[in-house]
Amino acid sequence: MKIGDYLLNSFLRFFGDLKIFKYPFFILYDPGSYRVKGDEVRIVLNEIKPGDILVRGYKNYLDSYFIPGFFSHVGLYLGKTTEKHDWPEVALKSYKIGDQIVIHSMAEGVFMEDLINFCKCDYLLILRRSKITESDLDFRIANKLVFENALKNLGKPYDFKFDFSKYHTMSCTEFVYNCLEPIMKKYNVSIKSRRAFITKMDMIIPDDFVTSKFDIVFKSDSIQDEKLEKILKSNAT
Repeated sequence: MKIGDYLLNSFLRFFGDLKIFKYPFFILYDPGSYRVKGDEVRIVLNEIKPGDILVRGYKNYLDSYFIPGFFSHVGLYLGKTTEKHDWPEVALKSYKIGDQIVIHSMAEGVFMEDLINFCKCDYLLILRRSKITESDLDFRIANKLVFENALKNLGKPYDFKFDFSKYHTMSCTEFVYNCLEPIMKKYNVSIKSRRAFITKMDMIIPDDFVTSKFDIVFKSDSIQDEKLEKILKSNAT
């Protein structure tokens, strides 16, 4: 290949990886894309069940540097949702009808979205309640209760203070913890004192849900086995 062709091809590859944001004007060089690819998303669509916990993370996102741990977000899978209920308007605005719906809390508060949207990330793990941890587990009853608890929180604003003593506002981990609070101790998930945002806080981070007490039903190829083992080991006590 001629040097001129090589330089031209290299420039075009570079040019094709530039992203432009108009408001405010900003140019970003991003040579990659989400690490969880389409073939893995298809596996998730087939394997996931109502009541499962989704734990995800991103590479090179600013907020990942402020959230302790490897993962940065958690949500709950509801499955199929149908008619809207007679709820306050704030909840109705956050309700979504669909075949595969996830409910979670972000800056806009507790809301619902399609599973495929949630899977747009770099790292993804799916956890399921275990019949080894809960010998009398009845998934049908358990998932119904989780569904009801989750919808009670729909529309609540985001908790930017990460105050686990109150649930009128909710971060992503507060939301999942609240929905499953009666059985969290069985899964070694508890509120801990840790350093975050330059101060110490009593909180739960997404990594805290990754314990060996849950069944891991999906792990994206982007998560190294050594990294997962390290998280599981740190949550074993």
